[in-house]
Amino acid sequence: MFDEFRNETFQICAMFFCTINDFLAYGNLSDYCVKGHHACPIYEEDTSYIQLKHGRKKVYNRHRRFLKPHHPYRRLKKVFNGSQEHETARISLTGEQVFQQVQHLNTIFGKTQKKGKK
Repeated sequence: MFDEFRNETFQICAMFFCTINDFLAYGNLSDYCVKGHHACPIYEEDTSYIQLKHGRKKVYNRHRRFLKPHHPYRRLKKVFNGSQEHETARISLTGEQVFQQVQHLNTIFGKTQKKGKK
């Protein structure tokens, strides 16, 4: 970073604290893959999806588990996938659990070259 008042450069460390964006932009900001079988960054391996019969698209379902236990939408069958939702959402991770997941990540800052190009 350049400080024009002092006419010198210095190193600055910054962090995104809060953003409002769509899911694809979230993936770009966090460098998390928001496509495929484990697209949900919270549920990861427990992400619930189905593959469409006549296409390659995946549909992520079972969002009703995030509703309150006695919400009327949990009982609706016809407008969803033909079943009621009885499962509850997973308890949020603690800060220590998140740290355990990310402590071994090696972050390389800056732009990288695309594979296959010289």
